[in-house]
Amino acid sequence: MNNKEFEDFFKDLDPNEKKVPEKIEEEDDLVFSSFFEDATTSSKKSEVKEEKNAFEDDFFAPPPPEEDEEPIVVKKEPVRETVKVKPEIEKKQPEKKKTISDSAVKRKKKRLNTAYNWLLTIVWVSAVLAVSVFIASFALSSINDLVGFSKESKEIEITIPEGYGLSEISELLEEKGVIDEPFTFEVYARIKEMDKRLAPGTYTLNSNLGYDQIFQLLKTKEVTKNVVTVNFYEGMKLTEIAKRLEENGVCGYDEFIEAAKTESFEYEFENMMGTSEFIYYKWEGYLFPDTYEFYTNSTPRSVIAKFIDNFNKKITSEYYLRMQELGLSLEELVTLASVIQSEAAYMEDMEKVSSAFHNRLAPGSGLPYLQSDVTWFYYEQEIKPNVEDETLSDSYLSAYYTYPNYRVGLPVGPICNPGMNAIKAALYPADTNYYYFVTDKYGKFYYGSTQAEHDYNVAVADAVE
Repeated sequence: MNNKEFEDFFKDLDPNEKKVPEKIEEEDDLVFSSFFEDATTSSKKSEVKEEKNAFEDDFFAPPPPEEDEEPIVVKKEPVRETVKVKPEIEKKQPEKKKTISDSAVKRKKKRLNTAYNWLLTIVWVSAVLAVSVFIASFALSSINDLVGFSKESKEIEITIPEGYGLSEISELLEEKGVIDEPFTFEVYARIKEMDKRLAPGTYTLNSNLGYDQIFQLLKTKEVTKNVVTVNFYEGMKLTEIAKRLEENGVCGYDEFIEAAKTESFEYEFENMMGTSEFIYYKWEGYLFPDTYEFYTNSTPRSVIAKFIDNFNKKITSEYYLRMQELGLSLEELVTLASVIQSEAAYMEDMEKVSSAFHNRLAPGSGLPYLQSDVTWFYYEQEIKPNVEDETLSDSYLSAYYTYPNYRVGLPVGPICNPGMNAIKAALYPADTNYYYFVTDKYGKFYYGSTQAEHDYNVAVADAVE
């Protein structure tokens, strides 16, 4: 096909000219027209599309170029490439940590609060029930104890020491099995104004007695109790004190001696007392000599407590400071004072005797032995008669006797109960160079600084008629 024929061919295709092929039927016309229109919902959409594609391929395809003819180049509109502009990369934000929403937190807190409230409720209810049960049990027990209901009948002997208060009496009654509720007993006694009317003494009570009956029995003793006044001179030994107490009806001799060996109190100075196993009487030296009032038939413990309390008041802080200056312990002070007390009767002589002992006890004196006869007498009179074992007796001798080959320095413990003058003399000795002293049969003292002076004084004292 030449160029002219090609152009004519395209003219025939002019849409303005309505040339309909003779043999095209109505159905074909429909298919052809649908080529130029947009197919939408036609039921033959797929068939038209296939014929359209075939028509376009065969009808509109350009004829192949003949030889010696230049091929027709159909210029195509240049396809504009759409350059997709990449959006600017946003700066990467730091990842947010996953958090629990407020509502979730509130729900969690609500659950925790609910659980906590339930727990508190359970604890509170349990506590109330426990307290209620305890109060009910205590009230029932207190009522039974108060009236003595359903309690076993049993005779009980009880001794209330002098100086015991209501609390101590209540504890003692419980310990002996007279009552079961000491707290209730105390409260009831205060309500009935009996707290200061319970008298010390020895009673026979029954375990089935009510509180009012106990009050009447303890109160009746108050009318019949006797008070005795007893004087104890300075330098008395513990056995002498025990004998005087028994003579005045305060307490028994043997019971007092036993208590003096074993009883303990709660005074601070007790920690400063001697602890040697060869101290024969524990409280020897601390039963301060004075004038006392006692109830008859008192307990040995209550009697010893009076002596000890007086001693504790007499030894003031001034004396403790002076002990530190001299390098003396409390036990050493009381022991030295007891030796001075046993040697001398007057303050002037006590101070000079104390001076001689201090000079001997001083480091480097060359005379480490007190050489006091009173220490020998204490062993002979107070210890030896009561110790049958000879070996043990010899041990006590070595612990108390202050002569050469026996005890260096002070004896192991006090040998009597010194008064205030002897204690002061031990703390504040006279300023002398004495190392020796001797007395005549009238109690006059002769002092010496050397062995020669002492030998002369001994000859003079022996010659006194």
